[in-house]
Amino acid sequence: MSDLGKRVGVALWGIPLVVIATYLGGPYFLALILAINGVALREFYQMFTRLDVQPFQVTGIVLGSLLVVLTYGNSAVLLDFYLLAVVVILLQQLMPGEGKASLNGALTIAGLSYVSLFLAMLLRLRMHFAQWTASEGITHAGGRFLLVVLASIWICDTAAYFGGRRFGRHRLAPVVSPKKTVEGALFGLVFALGTCWLGGRWALPQLPDRDLVATGLVVGLMGQLGDLVESRFKRDTGVKDTSSILPGHGGILDRFDSLLFVSPFLYAWFLYF
Repeated sequence: MSDLGKRVGVALWGIPLVVIATYLGGPYFLALILAINGVALREFYQMFTRLDVQPFQVTGIVLGSLLVVLTYGNSAVLLDFYLLAVVVILLQQLMPGEGKASLNGALTIAGLSYVSLFLAMLLRLRMHFAQWTASEGITHAGGRFLLVVLASIWICDTAAYFGGRRFGRHRLAPVVSPKKTVEGALFGLVFALGTCWLGGRWALPQLPDRDLVATGLVVGLMGQLGDLVESRFKRDTGVKDTSSILPGHGGILDRFDSLLFVSPFLYAWFLYF
């Protein structure tokens, strides 16, 4: 199959799966988050084995999965269990193993933070969105909101790509991702704002404009920065894609890097503001 054919084939089953689980929430969204967490953590740790670093993969994936599950059961334990998990990883450095124990532990904690902690925040946002925004009367308010966010991320990426190809003149981050341009990033930001505002007005009409604008800014700015952060990881480790699990798309981490990075900022916005 051509690369385009593979991408379309994955999208035909992948997008409906993500949309349905996100909208329904509950155990369906938990299962989705657990699957993303497990595969993305594995991909993150495997990248760095190319640099002769040996993260504690089993420990990281188990603790990351427990963090997600316990957050679903009682979201108040999010920070407490995360800190406990860090302590467990630091103690594992004292055990015999391959490579430099301190680097192994540091990369294990980095993966736990970058993938599992951010996904746990996304899960908690989905669970409490209606309460935090006084949207209890709206069916699946949290799911509606995250679908708007996902649509904004996808449209932002597409607009940045085509805007950059047509109008790109100034390199955005030439050392990290030579093809990305300032003009493309601006296109992505504008389309992210527009998608969040229009989609939010339709899906969640009671949500204040300031929340929709804030969401658009987070997606348009932090989402694109999240893509660059993952590109930095891949460039440092010498890989093109984090894996080939999604033919034509690369790895799970490649597909959800922007969502990972926007999660803590959206979580903080709706929790505190």
